[in-house]
Amino acid sequence: MKPSKISRRSFVNALPLTVLATPAGLSGALSRGAPDEALPPCMNPSAFSSNADRAGEAGVQEVDQHGFAGPFSPEEEAAVAASPLAREIAGLHGQGYSCSEMMLLAVLRVYGLPENHVGAAGVFGGGIARGDLCGLLTGGLMAIGLTADAWFQDRRAMRAASREASNTYWDWWAAVGDIHCPGPMESHPTTEMFVRMTQRTGLKVEEVIRGMRAKVG
Repeated sequence: MKPSKISRRSFVNALPLTVLATPAGLSGALSRGAPDEALPPCMNPSAFSSNADRAGEAGVQEVDQHGFAGPFSPEEEAAVAASPLAREIAGLHGQGYSCSEMMLLAVLRVYGLPENHVGAAGVFGGGIARGDLCGLLTGGLMAIGLTADAWFQDRRAMRAASREASNTYWDWWAAVGDIHCPGPMESHPTTEMFVRMTQRTGLKVEEVIRGMRAKVG
């Protein structure tokens, strides 16, 4: 796993980057059957072919079994079935959203927060459109910040709780997956694999947000 050289300050400074594609534009491209090149990397299966080609068939099987996109265990299947966030994010697939937008929008909907902030995630699909920080990671971090801001009245308490939650989420990514997109643990050459990856991440975001909300006074 390649360690991240991106600081949280650099993450925030990346916000002004040009938007890769608007949700409406992506939706139109999908409905027209646009070529893979028209889609952001996180929604483009061919963007991950280099990993598979280098690893060969055995390498793909290894990723399939152990990566974010591999089959669910019985315990994961039960958790996904019981998770509003996992169900919501799966339902957003194919609607023209990048992985970062999917994660943020799913959280906003599940927790009843205004959806007008989802545009902030537009620049983060496909690893900030540069194959850098994974959109599911950045979308989850934004979701943590927005939910904390909505629930905590005291700014100091909000920052402390959201920082603890974001550190937990970041450390989880660093321990089990690839911070950068695309990484071998994030390979998803099929729709089913991509959806499983988003749902696994959704379960973790849900767990982290639930722990943060328990701290609200």
